[in-house]
Amino acid sequence: MNTVVLKAYKVLDGVDTAVRCLIFLLLAGMVFSTGLQVLGRYVLVIPFPWTEELSRRMMTWLLFSASAIGYRRGGMVGVDIVTRKLSQAVKKKLDIIIFCLIALFGIFMMWHGYDIAIRMYRQMSAGIGISMFYVYIIIPFSGLLFLLFSIELITKRISGYKKEDTKEKEGEAAC
Repeated sequence: MNTVVLKAYKVLDGVDTAVRCLIFLLLAGMVFSTGLQVLGRYVLVIPFPWTEELSRRMMTWLLFSASAIGYRRGGMVGVDIVTRKLSQAVKKKLDIIIFCLIALFGIFMMWHGYDIAIRMYRQMSAGIGISMFYVYIIIPFSGLLFLLFSIELITKRISGYKKEDTKEKEGEAAC
């Protein structure tokens, strides 16, 4: 396999690791923010008005980020009742068509998500006082991930790439 393509796969592995670290930090932040809200409301009897909104904004980022990672790793829901009966050659073509459609969806997310984020630049969130641009910018970022991961999955499906073919040690990077 072409060394440039293998390097691109390694870069995408690094992107995957970075996004998983982001997901971990977002989840930890959500737990902390929600715990602080419960502590403030029921123990200190001083509710923090910003914690609920912060948790919702982090949840938005977490879901958009995790959906792209789930797609890359094959964790998305699929209906295989029909495809089970197809030949491998037809399955391969169908997979490539599906990956292309998801790539187009990623482009759509990038295009319209960026438009939404720019439109929301001057709008401020009530609870945490940040520009809504920072909330909505995850949409085009996630679209970019879907596009890149689709291209990767298409090239892997066409070439028949298997990770063990590169004779590298398997290992998950930690945050």
